[in-house]
Amino acid sequence: MLFGSKEGKIASLIKKGKWEVLSKKYLNADSDTKIILARECAKANDPGVNSLLSTLLRDPDPKVQMEAVKALAVTGKDHEVAQLQWLLEHVPDNNQELKEAIEHAIGNCRGRR
Repeated sequence: MLFGSKEGKIASLIKKGKWEVLSKKYLNADSDTKIILARECAKANDPGVNSLLSTLLRDPDPKVQMEAVKALAVTGKDHEVAQLQWLLEHVPDNNQELKEAIEHAIGNCRGRR
């Protein structure tokens, strides 16, 4: 199935640390692909994923933002707190779910080096 192979390709590129390929190929893809990218980043034990996730925080699609926030809650470090705070200030008041996810992620990232 195509869906699974996209996840596999992304996971393989993350494992190999192919950040430039991932950036060029997937950061400008459709929302579903960017959501897969964020989910695969969350599974990786590599701080390199955080620059991809930081870019996804600024995606216009709130679903992509949510997946990036969830992933940073797992992988993020002190360095990403400022970006999460920036997003928190720019989330519409009616998106309480995203605001809560960001606050959770900030709590998880604080103190991690």
